[in-house]
Amino acid sequence: GSGKTTLVAKTFNDERVKKQFHCCAWLTVSQTYVIEDLFRSLIKEFHEANKEKVPADMNSMRYKELLQVLVNYLESKRYMVVLDDVWDIKLWKEIKIALPNTQFGSRIMLTTRREDVASYSFGVQSHIHHIQPLEKNDAWELFSSKAFSAYQNKCCPPDLQSLAEELVEKCEGLPLAVVALGGLMSSKKPFEWKQVYNSLNLHLTIPLLELVENILFLSFDDLPYPLKHCFLYCSLFPEDYSIRRK
Repeated sequence: GSGKTTLVAKTFNDERVKKQFHCCAWLTVSQTYVIEDLFRSLIKEFHEANKEKVPADMNSMRYKELLQVLVNYLESKRYMVVLDDVWDIKLWKEIKIALPNTQFGSRIMLTTRREDVASYSFGVQSHIHHIQPLEKNDAWELFSSKAFSAYQNKCCPPDLQSLAEELVEKCEGLPLAVVALGGLMSSKKPFEWKQVYNSLNLHLTIPLLELVENILFLSFDDLPYPLKHCFLYCSLFPEDYSIRRK
């Protein structure tokens, strides 16, 4: 919830950045993965980004074949790859063989919440960027843009100012917490704000949940009954799974 993926996505999607590379790919890894599936995703991303036809027999390829396709494709190119949400150093050891060091200035960006992964020596010059919590003013502006979107100039009414500032302070500068809480408060009438504040204080006493989880739980608890069922259904799918819709 600190904004790691958002920051990297802003760089990755910048056309000025993409113009510096022959091909780009974004790979969401998460805690569980199959290396062959990651290879297939890379091949698909590279080809589709350049509007090239994905190999028709890719799904039937095995490890060595997939590896060879990737190496052959990248060995003459300057590429950019994002490995998002990496939990284990083992991932890099498995995937680096498919990402040749072509000396053309390719770049690999990795996001992780684990310090041991971030500080690992990847065999190349590494630059670690630690995401800092939002400054108080920035957190307030973000909260106001969500909570008071229907108000004139997106400004907080004077009678809610003190309570709103206390709510923002409880988010500890975490963007996801600020956005979730701001979205929740945007639908609340002035007299309901104190109720939410008291509920949040109660949720923050739950020892098993972290700050963001507490705020998200509060937002979930406020949803209409049918939407709760929808989200519960979504929880049946693995993390980062692409859910198809009709």
